[in-house]
Amino acid sequence: MIEALYCHVPFCQTICPFCAFAVHGNRTGLHAPYLRALQAELGLAARAHGASAAPLRAVYIGGGTPSTLSLDEVAALLKALRNAFAFAADCELAVEVNPEHASPAYLEGLCALGINRVSLGLQSLDDATLRALGRGNDAAQGRRALEAVRQHGPRNWNADVLFGAPGRPSEALQADLRALSVLQPPHVSLYGLDIEPGTLFARDAQVRAWSTEHRDDQAAQYACAVEWLVGQGYGHYEVSNFCRPGFQGRQNLIVWDGGNYLGVGPGAHSHVDGRRWHNERHLRAWLRRLAAGEVPVAYEERLTPAQRANEALMLALRRDTGLDVAAWEARHGQRWDGARQALVERLVTEGRARLEAGRLVLTADGLLLADEITQALAVA
Repeated sequence: MIEALYCHVPFCQTICPFCAFAVHGNRTGLHAPYLRALQAELGLAARAHGASAAPLRAVYIGGGTPSTLSLDEVAALLKALRNAFAFAADCELAVEVNPEHASPAYLEGLCALGINRVSLGLQSLDDATLRALGRGNDAAQGRRALEAVRQHGPRNWNADVLFGAPGRPSEALQADLRALSVLQPPHVSLYGLDIEPGTLFARDAQVRAWSTEHRDDQAAQYACAVEWLVGQGYGHYEVSNFCRPGFQGRQNLIVWDGGNYLGVGPGAHSHVDGRRWHNERHLRAWLRRLAAGEVPVAYEERLTPAQRANEALMLALRRDTGLDVAAWEARHGQRWDGARQALVERLVTEGRARLEAGRLVLTADGLLLADEITQALAVA
C-alpha cells in the first residue's frame, strides 16, 4: 500500500550554490501554471495508484521553497492533494518554510489550512556562515523565524542546520547549536555540506579544495554535534535526524522502512513495490509533458533482488534501530556469510557498531562511515 506522498514546489527566490534539487527562480507568473499542471499530475497518479493507496499517513510539501506560495496558493495545492487521495485522520501534513517567509500571519495561515508540521530551512544563525552558503536571509531573520514558529506555528516543527560552509571554523556549528537550544525545537536535522555535481559549488575550485582539505574536520564536527544533541535529550534516530520523544518525521520513517510513496512535481521521486521512478527535473519540460496529457516520468527502473536487498541494508543502517539480520536474510533470500560476520566483528571491536539481540546497530562513529560500511556488506 502507498502510505506517503511528496509534493515538490520548485520555486526559489535565491538559488543556493550547494543545492542539487530541481529548482527554478521564483516568478509568481509561473505559480498558476504550476498548480494547474500539478492538479493534472495528481489526477493521473490517482487513476494509476488510487486503488493501492491507503489513506495517506504522511504528506510532505518540499522544494525548492514551498513558502514562496501565497496562502491562497497553498490552499489550492492542498485542495488538489485532497481531491486526488484520501488522508488518514492523523495524517502528518508537513511543509518547508524559509526564514524570510516565516511571519506569524503566514504560519497561522498554514495551521488554519491543516498543516501540522513545519520544517524551517534555518541552516545557520551566523551571518558569515549564511553568506558563505549563499542564503537569502540573515541571522536576525532566522532568529525571528524561530520565535515565530515556536509561538505561531504547529507544535511539531523541525529546524535544519547545515555545517561545513567554506571558510567557516568548526566553532560556528557549536555556536549555532547553542543558540538553537534556547528555543528547544522538537526536531533538528543536521547536515554536513556535500559538494554535489552540477551545483555552483561543484564548479568552484576553491570550494572543492576546501571541502577536500576539511573532510576530517567535518567528521569531527558531526561527532561533537551528535554528542551535544544527545546530551540535550534528543534521540539520534537517523544519521542526520534528532528529535524529542514522539517527534520523528513520519514521511522519512516510511521511506527509511522501505515503504511505498508517490512523488509529484518537477524532479519528484516515487517508489512502489520495487519500481522506482522520477519526474522531469526542469519545470518547462514537466509542464510540457502534462500539457500533452502525458505522465511526466523521466526515468524508471525495476529494482533487482540484489538492489532491493542493498537498499534495505542501507536504509536500516542509517537508523537507530539498525538491521535485523535474520529478517533481512529471510526477506531477501540472503546469507550473512563469513566475510560479513568478520567485518561486523571488526566494527564492534573498533566501537563503530554493536550487536543487540540479532540487530546490527552503528554507533555514532560508525554512522560517519555508514555509506562505506553498507557498500562493504552489500550483495554483489
